[in-house]
Amino acid sequence: MPAVTRDDVEWVGDDGALGEIFCLTFVKRVDEAEALSRLGALPDTLRRRTLQEAHEAHGSYEAGYAELAFALDLGAWTVLIEPDGFQGSLVEPLTALSRGTEAVSVQRHDYADHGFGYAVDGTLVTGFEPTWPNRRWGAEPDRLLEQMRAAGLDPDVEGDYVSGAYVEALLLAGLVTGAVPHPDALARELLSAEIEPWFSAASPPLSHGPTDPEMVAALRAAPPHLLRAVAARETMRLATVLGLEDTPGLTEAIAAAEHGEPVTVSPDSELGAHVRSWLRRSRQASWSLNDPSARSEMSDDERDAAFMLGWFADALNAALWPEPHAAARAALRPLTQGPPLLRDPVQEAAVLRVLRGEPDPK
Repeated sequence: MPAVTRDDVEWVGDDGALGEIFCLTFVKRVDEAEALSRLGALPDTLRRRTLQEAHEAHGSYEAGYAELAFALDLGAWTVLIEPDGFQGSLVEPLTALSRGTEAVSVQRHDYADHGFGYAVDGTLVTGFEPTWPNRRWGAEPDRLLEQMRAAGLDPDVEGDYVSGAYVEALLLAGLVTGAVPHPDALARELLSAEIEPWFSAASPPLSHGPTDPEMVAALRAAPPHLLRAVAARETMRLATVLGLEDTPGLTEAIAAAEHGEPVTVSPDSELGAHVRSWLRRSRQASWSLNDPSARSEMSDDERDAAFMLGWFADALNAALWPEPHAAARAALRPLTQGPPLLRDPVQEAAVLRVLRGEPDPK
């Protein structure tokens, strides 16, 4: 196979099909449909589309500002293409994509950070912002040094700032994988789907959770059964506050998770349909703030209520996660860091007592 060269990646510097915000994630020995599924594809939306359709849906209130991903077979690797997206660049989705294989991610975001990540079998090996290649993290930050230098991302060059570094980052990805997409391939219809990370195999975000030192210490020391109990009961408290406690399938799913049973909520289940509607409504509330044509579609009260649905969906996702420490940490985020409606100092103190195994003072 011919080596990937800079000529093979220069096109990505243009503001053409992919534009100023995109993510390309390469997954080894995983076919197109499976790669999309790992990213959280909604099965009933799986079909062939053009990138232009994705741009239009992402900018549409009526379409729920949908996030779409495309998959393209490159031989030994499949590349996932997220126009206007970034899920593959986040640690949790990237490591989930890499389970049992390898995954490489390149992010261009002209209004935030660019990104590069390389993960193997659920572990982030090397990650860095390509603009500053000397600042790396992961289990083996130096694993790709030789390829980095060959791609023009030499961390030892004085000044270390690389302008437009997503081009070099894509070249680095090509040196790791041996393949990059050709721009002509992006001009045709590709297999695609709306993605909803809630339904992916990614763990709750590592950054989510309480920051108070006492709560952090209690979470770290608590046994699994108390962590699961706290996650489940706190999620049901939120459901009651928001009037969602009678949602079909909700109580049963949370009870099963509390008992340590594996719980899978499929996108086409009754509970899954409610989750999708909550997330869609929350996304509409957020994105319409920057959409002059749709800002008036919601009143202030409706927008606030929609944001609460997003907070609840995230807590529910956490409570159903099988690893109890991650589940409890992320499920407690609304209580400890959420909007006033979801916070409760008395409940926070009660959670702390439960985690410590202390008796109820009543």
